[in-house]
Parts: sequence; C-alpha cells; structure tokens
Amino acid sequence: MFVSRSFLFLCSVLFFFQCVTSPIKNTPLKEENHILSWDKREAEAVKILTDLIRIKSVRGNEKQVAEYIRSIFEKEGIKTKLISEPGFPDRVNLIAELEPNVPSSEKGLILGNHLDVVEADPKEWAEDPFAGTIKEGRIHGRGTLDCKGLIAMQIISFLELKRSAVPLKRKIMFLSMADEESGSERGARFLLKVHPELFKGYGYMLNEGSFGTKDVAIPGSTIFNIQYAEKGNLWLNVRAKGDQGHGSTPSQNYPSLRLLKFLTEVLEYDTDIRISEETQGFFYQLGTISRFPNSFILKNSNIPILRRLLYGPIRSSRQLSAITRNTKAVSGLKTEEGKGHNVLSSLAEAKLDVRLLPGFDPLEYLKEIQRIAEKYEVEVEPASTVNSDKSKLDSILFQTIASVATRKIPGSVAAPFISPGKTDNAYFRQIGMECYGLIPVLLNEKELTMLHAKNESISVENLKLGTQILFEILYQMN
Repeated sequence: MFVSRSFLFLCSVLFFFQCVTSPIKNTPLKEENHILSWDKREAEAVKILTDLIRIKSVRGNEKQVAEYIRSIFEKEGIKTKLISEPGFPDRVNLIAELEPNVPSSEKGLILGNHLDVVEADPKEWAEDPFAGTIKEGRIHGRGTLDCKGLIAMQIISFLELKRSAVPLKRKIMFLSMADEESGSERGARFLLKVHPELFKGYGYMLNEGSFGTKDVAIPGSTIFNIQYAEKGNLWLNVRAKGDQGHGSTPSQNYPSLRLLKFLTEVLEYDTDIRISEETQGFFYQLGTISRFPNSFILKNSNIPILRRLLYGPIRSSRQLSAITRNTKAVSGLKTEEGKGHNVLSSLAEAKLDVRLLPGFDPLEYLKEIQRIAEKYEVEVEPASTVNSDKSKLDSILFQTIASVATRKIPGSVAAPFISPGKTDNAYFRQIGMECYGLIPVLLNEKELTMLHAKNESISVENLKLGTQILFEILYQMN
C-alpha cells in the first residue's frame, strides 16, 4: 500500500492542531409533553399576533403593547408589573412571573422579548404593515419576525405552563422590554441599572437573536442557529467641515469630497475573514450534514490550510461574511447644500455602523479609524460602544434548546451562532446570566431578507412550530 506525500503532509499538519469537536452533547430529555394542543391554541396565537401588529409601536408607544399583554395575563390570574423610566411614561417594560411549586435553589429562566419595532413605509409593502393581514397561510406585518411573533409564541407557552399545572422547579419570568431597536436605554439598560433586584435568583434567558433556517447555508439543510455570542458595536458620528463653495469651481479639499475619500478608505480597511474559536463550532455543525470532502473541511476550520478553502463560500454569503469579518456600513449621509446643485456644503456628515468580532476592543478600533480620519481632516466621535459577549455552550439551557429543537424536526442540527447584530442578551450577560437567542422557526433565504425590510411576514405553520418548541423547552427545564 502506497501513501501519498500530500496525505502524509496533511497528517503532519493535523498533528499540530487540536481537533474541533461538536459543541452539541447528547442531552437526555423527558418524554415529549403533549399538553400543548395546537389545534386548540392556533386561533388564540394568531389573534394575539395580529393584535400586536396593529399596535404601532415604532421606536416607542410600548405602553399600549404592554397593557394589551397585561390584559391577557390578568384574565389568567397572572400578576404583572409595568415599569418605565421617570420622564418616559410610554416606554414601558412588562414583567410577569410563575413561581416554583416548592422553594428551589435552581436558577430561574427568563423569556425575553422587546415591544418596539422599526419603521415601515406602507407604500413599499404589498400589505399594510400595521394591519395584521392574514393571507395564504401567512400573517403579514411589521414585527412578525422581529419580534412580535416571538412575543405571541412566548405568551402561549407561558400561559400553557400555568394552565396545565406543570410542576415548576425554577421560576419563570416573562419579560417584555422597551427601546431595544434604539439602544435599550429605556429598556434593558434601565432595568439592570435601576432595578437589579428584579432579576435575583435568575440565571438564564431565552430571547431573540437568531432563527432556524432551511436550505440556507447548505442545500437541503435544516439548522437551528442558537445565538450564544454577539459581535461588538461601534457606532460613529463623522463630520467634515470647511468653507461653502461654488459647484463650478470646486477645490481639491471641500468637505463632501474629504468625507467620501475617508469613507472609501474605512470601508476597505480590515476586510480579512477570521474563523475564530467562537465560529468553529458553527462550521463543525455544518460539517455534520455535509458530504466529504466538505464535511472534513468544515469540521477542521481551525486548520489554516483548510480554513482558506472556506473563504470563497463565505464571501458569497452575506450571513457567513457577517459572522467572520469586522464589518463597516455607512448608515447615514447628510450635507447642508440646500436645494440647488451648485453649492458645495460647508458641512458633510455620516453615520458608521461598525460590528466587531470577539477579541477586538471597540475603543482601540476607534483609534485606528480616527488615524485614517486625520488624513482627510475628518472628525470621528463614538455614538455608542458595546463590547462583544458570549455565554457558555455547556449550560443546561443551551443543550436543552438544541436537543428539543432537533428532536422536533428529525434530520435537523443545532449550531452555536455568533450574532452580527446586538440584542438585549448582551446587557444581561454583563451581570453573569447565561443568555441564548433563538426564535425557533424555519426561515428560507427570502424570509431572512424580510428582517427590518418590506413585506415582513411569518407563516402560521412557523408560529405553530415556534410555540411548540418554546413550550417544550420550558417543560424540559422544569
């Protein structure tokens, strides 16, 4: 038998690298609970979601949504608290709790969500974004995916836990927060700073942060992407100042031009792909549902010679690119030239949204961007900085989520996921809570593009699936 030199070389390379192993353990589960009857609860869940959509809580007006949820809970005998920061009476947070049957030392579990949504222009939508239209098995409207659909699933799961009298060994909190879409100042940050006592005895949170996907990363795949980590935020305000001028006789250094040159260089700065420790588990799980040789490459993404083979597919995927690179996006541009075309504005401004992988300090990264800015006489100031964060992969909640979801959908896999975007999980991780993000539905590529975009909708079938998985997670955790 002859052994090729390339094979021997590969073996020698593998010798120097520790093999990546699956982050998903074989967690034993109780027999599946069939208390939750979807046939009985479908109309209730659909009504709750359509009612929530019709309350226009665009970066505000959370109070009306919270009062609607409170009315549901109070009919079931569940007490609620509405809490808002002084001076902001409409930016309300809602808390409801179910207590264990007997005193317990087990850490409590929070079902987290947020009440606000982003803007929606009805002229761009096929259906009114605030009408809650049901058409061809889908519920249409702003928030169906982010995240009023999750709220409806959590409400039904929370109510069913009480209705069915499942013995609880840990307390369960339903937590609806304000202001998530604009930085969480009136929501998670306010609650943790002013009312930390509310979370005493709680150790886990299940919130938004990712979705299950179908036919997205790999054709034919079904993957539950469980968010356990988040990239850091660096939001920047950028300004270029100078003298106003005439468009017919431009100088070589007017503000709009300097700003344009600066933005061009920043966008081209640090575009390397990095498969870090935080993403190796994700690629390993993709390898478990891939054919050789892709399976071998994906499972060994920590090896540089193999890692490079993934760069092409990563660059062609917006989602994969976002979790393996430090990204920069121009999220706003403004000048004060007036209505004409012949005035060179004395002030040009921009907003930059920078998302950083674990291991990058936002303030140190800011210094590099400011170094580039000096060349173009541009001012750069931070609007918000949040470090990257992560939770454990071996916690009982993470492993339970993975086991419940994959048992529900045979042939599916669960994968640890680092979120490109920020959620309220980041702030609760800062107090030592193990937080995970999953809206347990199965979305295709087209549905994923609906987030913060036009024609957002969710299928009734996905509403059913998400509700059943969430209830089963609660049941298994008790």
